[in-house]
Amino acid sequence: MSAMPRQKIDDFMATWPTTPLNERRRVARALVQLGEENVELDYNDLFLRLLDDPDTEVRTQAIEGLWEDERPSTADALIRVARSTDEAIRSIALKALGRFAYRAALGELDPAVAARVRDVLVESSAASMPLAVRRRAVEAVGYLGASEAVPDIIREAHRSENPGLRASAVRAMGFASDVVWLNTVLREMESEDPEMRFEAAQAAGQIEDERAVPLLIRLTRDDDQEVRLAAVTSLGAIGGPAAREALTRLLRSGDEVLSEAADAALDELDVGTDTLGVRVRDINPN
Repeated sequence: MSAMPRQKIDDFMATWPTTPLNERRRVARALVQLGEENVELDYNDLFLRLLDDPDTEVRTQAIEGLWEDERPSTADALIRVARSTDEAIRSIALKALGRFAYRAALGELDPAVAARVRDVLVESSAASMPLAVRRRAVEAVGYLGASEAVPDIIREAHRSENPGLRASAVRAMGFASDVVWLNTVLREMESEDPEMRFEAAQAAGQIEDERAVPLLIRLTRDDDQEVRLAAVTSLGAIGGPAAREALTRLLRSGDEVLSEAADAALDELDVGTDTLGVRVRDINPN
């Protein structure tokens, strides 16, 4: 079924509606799993057709299966889904559009496609939208932080009384990778809400400003494991002597999960500071 020509997909889809629902779901899940296990398998054209399946789970799997498809036609298909009536599917499609927003920010997306992606993210981030839809839109639009309307969208979401939407705003600050958000991120790293601390720790690593290092080191001792791991990863992204020293200590922490995360973060730090990509600490000093 990989890379099937259009005629074979047409033949397949002609019988698909008569397939029992449980079987359609099973096939969709299996195709996604196969695609994740072997990147040479290509079900993208089939997944695009499955976006029109009447079942929410099948459509969800189709979106998941398109995770590596960067064609403009796929962006347009996801935009269409993001404007559908199914709230759950809309939020998943908006999250998937985040990778197209990221490419747009890098100048790697056709300007016309980038404009369509920006438009759907901006309109979906409006206060009138369902919360799940708005959260995913606010997060994804963060990649377009240089666009005129985006900072106001993030600020408005961050002023919300809903803690989930506030956390999404902080995630968007990280995606924007702009130091203008640093002070807000630093404040939220001391929030009482573990979800907020997690998002703030991640955002600090994406902004990559060494002023966040002391608070990140503190968060490596947080009560919440996900927060601890996010802080460790961000220390590896930011780097610097203090971050390296903290990560080296964590290697000997006795916490296997934290130690493995620190090892991976040191790898990231070493590669980021060595143009040859050599793990500095693996070199025998003798």
